[in-house]
Amino acid sequence: MTQVYIVRHGQTDWNVEGRLQGSSNTSLNDTGREQARHAASTLGAAVREGVVVVSSPLDRTRETADIIAAQWGSEIHTDQRLVERDYGPWEGLTADEREQFDPLQHKAWRAGREPEYEGYENHATVGARMVEGILHWVEQAPDDLLIVTHGSSARMAILHLLELEVAGRRVGNLENAAWSRLVQPEGGGWSLDRHNIGAE
Repeated sequence: MTQVYIVRHGQTDWNVEGRLQGSSNTSLNDTGREQARHAASTLGAAVREGVVVVSSPLDRTRETADIIAAQWGSEIHTDQRLVERDYGPWEGLTADEREQFDPLQHKAWRAGREPEYEGYENHATVGARMVEGILHWVEQAPDDLLIVTHGSSARMAILHLLELEVAGRRVGNLENAAWSRLVQPEGGGWSLDRHNIGAE
């Protein structure tokens, strides 16, 4: 039975400040590195030998993957399809700054709708590339696959693999360095049997 572990990167300073990181290349802070070490401990007890580790190429995910994979000595593959969504003009802004920038779009966002900006990558696009990337690596993994990615991209991947409605919050966010596990029994279909493990 295929098992896919989806891990969010550890904390960054932008997480603390409440800024949308998106495709910006931020790094872990000291708390994020400690969170990644804790994730390594919990994953070490769950993941089977021979796990294939694939990371978004951004620094915060790659460093999280380095810390986790060190216990197995695993090679880390990177895949551009696993990056965070591009937030367009909202990239790097806090909630207050987004509200000042465009109160109507911010209100729609808080109600669960997507903003309408050039450069903003919508749910369908994020979900499609995440699923494409994950399924590609499932074919390369004999047993377990460990994906290190980002909060919004992780949620879109889970919703699309489970074939759930992406609007609203059918599945909650992964917190920093927390992980979820999806399993695919023989015969197809995915199920979520662990979610947000390691969240503080």
